[in-house]
Amino acid sequence: MSTVDRRTLLRVALAAPAVAALASCAKPVVEKSAPAPALGAKVDGSKPLEFFNFDGGYGKKWTEMPLDLYRKEFPQANVKLTSGQQLQQQLQPRFIQGNPPDLIENVGLDGAALAAKKQVMDIGALLDMEAFDQPGVKVRDTLLPGVAEHGVYDGVKYEMPYVIGTGGIWFSQKLLDEHGWTYPKTWPEMLALCAEIKKSTKIAPWTYQGKYPGYLTSPMLMTAYKAAGPELKKKVDNLEPNAWRDPALIQAAEGYQELAAKGYLLEGSQAIDHKQSQASWAKGQAVFIPCGGWLENESGQDAPKDFAMTMMPVPGWSASDKAPFETLTGGPGGALIVPAQAKNPQGGLELLRIMISKKCMQNFASLTNSPVVVKGGTDGVKLTHAAESMQKAISAAGSNMFNDWQFRIWYKKLLDSSDKAMAALMNREVTPDEWSKQMQKYADETAKDPSIKKFHA
Repeated sequence: MSTVDRRTLLRVALAAPAVAALASCAKPVVEKSAPAPALGAKVDGSKPLEFFNFDGGYGKKWTEMPLDLYRKEFPQANVKLTSGQQLQQQLQPRFIQGNPPDLIENVGLDGAALAAKKQVMDIGALLDMEAFDQPGVKVRDTLLPGVAEHGVYDGVKYEMPYVIGTGGIWFSQKLLDEHGWTYPKTWPEMLALCAEIKKSTKIAPWTYQGKYPGYLTSPMLMTAYKAAGPELKKKVDNLEPNAWRDPALIQAAEGYQELAAKGYLLEGSQAIDHKQSQASWAKGQAVFIPCGGWLENESGQDAPKDFAMTMMPVPGWSASDKAPFETLTGGPGGALIVPAQAKNPQGGLELLRIMISKKCMQNFASLTNSPVVVKGGTDGVKLTHAAESMQKAISAAGSNMFNDWQFRIWYKKLLDSSDKAMAALMNREVTPDEWSKQMQKYADETAKDPSIKKFHA
């Protein structure tokens, strides 16, 4: 994983990570979009094709099948795979020079800015094309609910997700069972369990990816969301005055800072990266860690075979919460994009059609232990304990699932500022109230900056 983790992308989320339609409700009028590829337009099979793969938690082995299928369909084409983690540094110069790859797995580039500047193509026509491996069936009819609507800015579809992602708090079910611990449903209960763990064992209650503090921002915001309800998220995403001064956010910040204040974190957590923290956790040095669904794919090799890697929803605050404990961030995630200045955009669109075929999505699910965006995408795929726990959490959430907080997707500068603020909070350089004021300042600056395109939830 790079500094932009997959929970933003789930987009985590995650993910961004995450995941409802990104900006389908955005209001401003912008310049004309790059034209959609003509429906059924012929691919020039002699043209070279380049796919840029984000070589992170999902790796690149999954790309072999779709690239081979493209080569089989167009044997004269020189098909090239390039990979990396620092997309901003690697691809921004190529966008400026007018020679970007033909298809990009975008984890790191500012998707909203690319859409606003029309540097990516309208791929809406793909939805009405015939599915690659299902004759007579349109692509849109092979997709799970919400997927076709995802990656839409100002009514135009620029991004195609490929995973159904989610995130939460991870632990070893075997470890909890051995000690008779029960996963807590509220944050005060979590802190009480942390006290018990610290007192009775030599295991750290928590660790997190301190070098990339957004990993901890995600659960902290979720705890606040559960306490205050959906209206809080709407106010924050819409950059409303004093949204960050909400008592639920300050309360959550107080609760999460307690992890550092009371010595519940694995020593040095604030300064270590995702690989170090996740490996330490998988080796049993800490009980809990926040992460998206790619955790097993990145760190499963470090855990014992009987670890029983398990994900559960983020704890709420109390019995009077306005959103249920089962609430998750998640849904369609990831972003496959076709640059407007690509040398072979029609080829890029065709490779995208292949990638989201049922056959390729089943292959992706099998290799990454991740749910995918097509119907039947996990049919015949034997899920691991970790993947099963995510599926159970998604099923239990039902309609109580939403995309990562939109401000983290729409406003990259504000996202980066929130990471800095979270680091300061966990290093105890600011109080929770000061953190809240700082975040409000960052949000107000974003709202007042005329150069930043605004969206509305």
